[in-house]
Amino acid sequence: MARLPLRFYGDPILRTRCDAVETITEEIKQLVRDMIETMDIDRGCGLAAPQIGHSLRIFVLRDYVETPQGDVTLSDPKVYINPKLSNPSVKKVSDTEGCLSIPGIRAELERPLKIRIEAIDIEGRPFAEEVEGYNARIRMHENDHINGVLYIDRLDLRKRKKIEPLLKELLKKYHNNS
Repeated sequence: MARLPLRFYGDPILRTRCDAVETITEEIKQLVRDMIETMDIDRGCGLAAPQIGHSLRIFVLRDYVETPQGDVTLSDPKVYINPKLSNPSVKKVSDTEGCLSIPGIRAELERPLKIRIEAIDIEGRPFAEEVEGYNARIRMHENDHINGVLYIDRLDLRKRKKIEPLLKELLKKYHNNS
């Protein structure tokens, strides 16, 4: 396994609607293993393929799980290939989001409380689940990535203006733009 280099804000691949995975090959399985390792090394709770330079409809994540003692831990990694989200709840909740591709910036964002997701796992088996709370948020965030959307695109104008200087700094740091 290998840690893959991350792509950062300003990289055009982060604005690309990704292609469906037609066949789960050994290369795809290796990519997924490398994505999980990269996510863990970089201490993320989710990672989408375009964030490591692949225009494919794949993301990986670890759910937040509350233990009987009330602690929060992370689940085993989960793989979503060609995911489809549906049935967002009418009820929305606000929470803070960040992104490995937009380091150092976090912002409050409203998203639906619950979502349904259908996808294919690493063995090619279809599955569906309904999730809520922060675990739903992670799926919506990663699904946005494979559609070329960043969480900052969903911020209201006031919040977006507030982080604009930080985004310009990221462009300078990662892309040598003036």
